[in-house]
Amino acid sequence: MFKLDYKHIRYLLLVIAILLVLFLIYKYFHPTPTILNVKDFGAKGDGISDDTRSIQTALDAGTKKKLSIYFPAGTYIVNANDTLMIKSNTRMVGDGLNSVIKADKSKFAWSLFYISGSNIQINQIQFDGNNTVNRVVVIQPGSSKVQISNSLVSNASQSDDKSSDFYSSIVAGILIYGNTYSIAIDQTEIQNVVSLHQLDGSLIARGIYITTTPGASEKSSTNLSIQNTTIHDIGPADDGDGIYYEDPLLNKNIIQNTNSTIKNNTFYNCAKRAIKLYANGIEVTGNHILNNYLNNNYYQGKDKGKLAPDMYAGISVYGNNIKVANNVLEGRGSFYSGIEITSSQTVRNIEVSANTITMGTQSKKIGTTSIRVGNIEDFSISSNILENGERGIWNWQNATRGTITENIIHMPDGGGIDLTTYLPNFIQNNIRCSNNNITAKTFAIRTPEGNSSIYLNS
Repeated sequence: MFKLDYKHIRYLLLVIAILLVLFLIYKYFHPTPTILNVKDFGAKGDGISDDTRSIQTALDAGTKKKLSIYFPAGTYIVNANDTLMIKSNTRMVGDGLNSVIKADKSKFAWSLFYISGSNIQINQIQFDGNNTVNRVVVIQPGSSKVQISNSLVSNASQSDDKSSDFYSSIVAGILIYGNTYSIAIDQTEIQNVVSLHQLDGSLIARGIYITTTPGASEKSSTNLSIQNTTIHDIGPADDGDGIYYEDPLLNKNIIQNTNSTIKNNTFYNCAKRAIKLYANGIEVTGNHILNNYLNNNYYQGKDKGKLAPDMYAGISVYGNNIKVANNVLEGRGSFYSGIEITSSQTVRNIEVSANTITMGTQSKKIGTTSIRVGNIEDFSISSNILENGERGIWNWQNATRGTITENIIHMPDGGGIDLTTYLPNFIQNNIRCSNNNITAKTFAIRTPEGNSSIYLNS
C-alpha cells in the first residue's frame, strides 16, 4: 500500500504551488472579461447596416454570463419589428448621446426596445424611435429592479397608414406595465413624443406612461422612482402629458398604494399636463414645470384648430394619499389649473404644500385657477405662493375636513380663496381657513351664505 512520507508531501505541495502560480500568471495576462463589446458580435454601428441580430446575440450573451454589454459610439440601426429585448442580470452601457440605437425608418413597429426581467441597468444610451414606433422603450409586466439612467429616449409617433394597427395607438417614450416594482428612471431625457391621429376622439401621448396591460389582472407599478429627468415636447394639447401614472383598478375601487416618487424633474412643452396621477400613494416633490405656451397651443383632434389653454394643468391629482410639495410652476402662459385635484370621484388624504404657481403676466387669466379642488376629504393646502390668475384657490365641489392655511396669494386681476360652487347640492363641511396672506382685486375669501362649518381666520 502506497504511503506518503514527508518527502512526498513536500514535493506534492511544491507542485500545487507551481500550478497555482502559473494559473495566477495566466489569469493576470488573460483576465476574465467583465464587459462584452457589441461590435465583437458583428454590430457595425455605422448608421446603415441592420444591427438587430448582432445586438440581440450580444444581449443574450450578457444575460447568460451576467456581463455588461458595451455600445461604443455609433448609430446602431435596428428593425423594431424584430423584438429586441434585454433580460435579467444584464447591463447596457454606452458613450452617452454618441451611442444611438435607432429604428429603421422604413418599417413601422410597436416598440424599439423591450425590457423583461430583474436586475437590469441601462446607462448612457440613446434610444431613437425615429418616429417609426408607437413606444420607444417598454418595460414588460412583472419586471423588477430596472434602472434607466443618463440616457435619452426620443421620437415616438404614429403611422400614417390608416389600415395599420400603429395608426391611432397611444404614443409613449417609456411605457411601464403592471406587476412591476423598483423601477428607477434617473437623469434621463424624454423628448418628442407626439400623437398624430385620434383614439376614441382624442390624441394621446405620454412621455412616461405607467399603466397595466389591457384586459390583464395586473396591479400598477409600485416603488417607482422618476427623478432628475427632463421631459419635453409631448403633445398635442388634446391629451399630451409628460408623466401619466395610471392604476385602472381604481375604476373597480380596488385600493393599493404605489409608494412611488416623482422628484426633481423638469418639464417643458408638455401640451396638456406635466404630471397626471390616477393612482394612490405618490409623492410629487421638487419638480420644475415650465409653461412655454402663450396663446399658441391648439387642439389637433375633434376640435382641430381651436385654441386650447396654454396648459390645462401642471399637476392633476385623481388618486388618494398624494403629496404635492415644493414644486415650481411658471412660464409665459397660464394654467387652466396649476394644480388640479379631481373633478369626479372623491379623493382622500391630499397634501398640497410649499408650491409656487405663477401665471404669465401677459397671458389670458380669465377662468384660470392656481389650485382647483373638486370632491375631496381630509386635505391640507398650506404655505403655497400663488400669483396671477382669476382665482388663487377654488374649492368648487364637495369638500370635507380640510385646512387652507398660510398661503401667500397675490391676484392683482382676480380673487383669493373661493369656497363657493355653481353646482346644486355641493357643500363644504369642516373647512378651516386661516393665516393666509391675500392681495386680490375682486375678493379675499368668498364663502357660501349661511355655511357655519367653514371657519375663517385670515
